[in-house]
Amino acid sequence: MNAILKIRAKKLNWIIFLLTIFALSSCMETNTSDARETYKYWTGSDAPADLELLSGQYWQSAHFTREYILYLKFKPTKKWWDEFLKQNSIPVDTNNWTTPGDAPVWFKPSSNSIRYGIKDDFDQGSRYFRDTLTGISYIYEIQL
Repeated sequence: MNAILKIRAKKLNWIIFLLTIFALSSCMETNTSDARETYKYWTGSDAPADLELLSGQYWQSAHFTREYILYLKFKPTKKWWDEFLKQNSIPVDTNNWTTPGDAPVWFKPSSNSIRYGIKDDFDQGSRYFRDTLTGISYIYEIQL
């Protein structure tokens, strides 16, 4: 009987250890203001060579649902931008939109920018901008 209790205690200790490790590892939020890291957290991969990353800011909650806020300033090729809009079905946005109060100081799309965004029941305010003269683009994406 004593041997059975020892085995159960070891199993219980092991389970508690694993749960503690899981709990601690899932309680760490992610923050960066590095453009390359921002892009990588957002997409899960490194940026292609023809994508010029200029500025970035990324925050991700510690919650397992992957809540995040992304700001990115970059200069993609026209082909990359057009494909991005097409793959994600992002139309031109003609509704009113206000830059979030927590936006970094460099997040300033020009008056030459076309604003894109999906306005539906799940819209939390994500918007995408591309300057028609310079090609400089901005992304504000939020998922909470």
